[in-house]
Amino acid sequence: MFNFIRKLFKALNSSGKSWQLSGAIVLAMFAGFLPTSSLILLDVLFLALIFNVNFGLFFLFTAIFSGVGYLFDPVFESLGYSVLTNGSLNGFFTSLYNSALFRWSSFNYTLVTGSLIVSAVLAVPMLLILNRVITLYRDQIGAKLNEWKATRWMKLFNEEAQTNSLFRWWGVGVFGGLAVGIALIFIVLFDPLARVAVEKSLAYSLQTQVNIKDFSSSFSDLRVKISGIQIADKDKLTHNLVQVGDVEFDLGFSALMEKKAMIEMLNVNALAFNEKRTTAAKAYDDSYVPKTQAPKAKGVDKKSASQDASPFALPNVDDILAKEELKSVTEAQKLKADIEKTKEKWAKISDELKSKNEVDEIKADAQKLQKSLQGGDITKIASAKGDIDKLKAKINSLKGKYTSLQKDFNADQKRLKQQIYALKNLPQQDIDRLKKKYSLNAGGGANLIGTLMSDEIGEYMKKGLKYYEMLAPYISDDAKKEEALDIPPPRGQGRWIKYANLSKIPDLVVKESKINVKLKDDVLDINVKDLSSNQKLYGKPMKLHADAKGTQYKQIVADVVDDRRSDKANTSFDVKATGFKTATLDMQALSMNDIVTNATIKGEVEDASIKAKSKVNVTNVKLQMPSQKLANDLLSEISKFNVDISVDGKLDQPAIKVKSDLDEQLSHGMSKMLTKASRGFEKDLKAGILAKAGGSSEGLSSNLGDTGSLLNSKQDALGGIDTSFSSPSGGGLKLPIKLF
Repeated sequence: MFNFIRKLFKALNSSGKSWQLSGAIVLAMFAGFLPTSSLILLDVLFLALIFNVNFGLFFLFTAIFSGVGYLFDPVFESLGYSVLTNGSLNGFFTSLYNSALFRWSSFNYTLVTGSLIVSAVLAVPMLLILNRVITLYRDQIGAKLNEWKATRWMKLFNEEAQTNSLFRWWGVGVFGGLAVGIALIFIVLFDPLARVAVEKSLAYSLQTQVNIKDFSSSFSDLRVKISGIQIADKDKLTHNLVQVGDVEFDLGFSALMEKKAMIEMLNVNALAFNEKRTTAAKAYDDSYVPKTQAPKAKGVDKKSASQDASPFALPNVDDILAKEELKSVTEAQKLKADIEKTKEKWAKISDELKSKNEVDEIKADAQKLQKSLQGGDITKIASAKGDIDKLKAKINSLKGKYTSLQKDFNADQKRLKQQIYALKNLPQQDIDRLKKKYSLNAGGGANLIGTLMSDEIGEYMKKGLKYYEMLAPYISDDAKKEEALDIPPPRGQGRWIKYANLSKIPDLVVKESKINVKLKDDVLDINVKDLSSNQKLYGKPMKLHADAKGTQYKQIVADVVDDRRSDKANTSFDVKATGFKTATLDMQALSMNDIVTNATIKGEVEDASIKAKSKVNVTNVKLQMPSQKLANDLLSEISKFNVDISVDGKLDQPAIKVKSDLDEQLSHGMSKMLTKASRGFEKDLKAGILAKAGGSSEGLSSNLGDTGSLLNSKQDALGGIDTSFSSPSGGGLKLPIKLF
């Protein structure tokens, strides 16, 4: 603290001009407020060296303003965001964004722009005020302090003569030397720093641990080589989702000057998937819990028990009812809700009828009118005609209301009765549908094999879609404007604002890449052309051709075209596999061994939806059922079958349908043997559905309460009102007046 005060006083009491001190403080404000990652700091340092300002004071106040700037970072960020997103300035910032010089300045980072604006606004007033303060201090305080022995003993005054010229030209040499020194340090430290940066950025993007063994670069030809890349599978931390032996590419200098990556050739060697790690990876965050395989193991035990109990190990009825939606149950739930709603409606109407007592009011009005006519006065009777008409209209209106309510009440009761009756037929429909889906029978209409195989195929689909979703962000179209979220970032951080790219070069272009994939004994060569981050700008879709050969298959050839030149992204694929061998495929009803297949799959992914079809021709297979000698003798005659697979729906939850002629072959070959097992299965299925449907429909009733009887009593009461009015005269003359 003492040294800080001493340096400050020495600067104030030096023989330099006041502008040399105030200028140093103002430049320090720019340097302190700017983020440390901004290249504009080099410009500020250059000015501090060129202009003959107090260099010690510059470094001293840079540290002070860095602390002040951290406190006001949210203000700088908010100001920068409002300016950079101002519609009227969009054209100006777009032109700067497409300038290589300004692109490297990071002007489109909200924290940089905000701090520069604040510094520029404060610069002139601060310069004038500091000049005045320094001059007053030297004239009124400094001269007196210089007379004290204590201040002289503490050496608070710098009596050495200083040059007062505006520039110090040797500062250019110093800056050049500093620049060369920083460049050398950067070159020496670039590779380890880049390795860490790539690790962190990939880990953030993929939400999993990423390790890189080595990063080497050559600035002479802008070549980069990255070795030993391991990307952990966040669902299985003991394995790598992807690992790469080495990646090598070169960057185009002209594109790099525009802060873009143009790669003529990219080579990827020893790419592998699902390889076991030497040490398990750490979860990306504390809230993530790796999935366990325990439930699957339990299912295997349950399946084995079922196989021992049943000769043909048909699907477990409880498992079927747990995952299948029963129409009888869903309709019963809907009907229950409808009944409750209807009951509430008529209960409310009933309460209103009981509370209003409209019939009693009409009775009272009729009695009052009768009494008014007992005097026998003809003029009185004539004047009462209007009251009689009103009473008549009121009675007719009320009768119409009760009749309408009674009609609606009867209609609701009839509707509910019909729905309850129709509900009784739904369990049988569920039974027939599930029997057709899961039973093996002589009719050959079942699709049990397809149903069982869909689970196995679904696992491969999920794995393939996982890789597609992982790659999608890197081949997405950045022509669509990325709008920054209107959410302030944490203190010390800003937001990048993107503008329209007017250049003909996208941010990333890989003209051609060759990728070598090693999967145990298999070798896969992939050639990718025209990979770009903006296909609309580049004008070409990405094309991929893969050719694989291995011990388990003769050849797999795949062609993929990813086209994002229109508003909807479209990825089409065509895959052909020949001589694909699988040792064992174990399913609930039977196992397949020594499988040889040829397959084709064609389809496309459009935005978040997938649609594909595949034909699989099994040219050789051995079928077996556990512990069933007679069944296996029949199965030995089957060595070929075909499978048709269709995939349709959303990427995150596609619908997979599998149909196979193996069902028909099994059905014809084992119809007698299957009869007993199928009957038992169908019996259990029927009992389970009836029990589940019965529980859902329990308590259903079309009784809607006492509203019907209440309406009947109201109508009876209306009919009992005396609507015949008579007026006796003194001579026994009667003049009847009837309402109806």
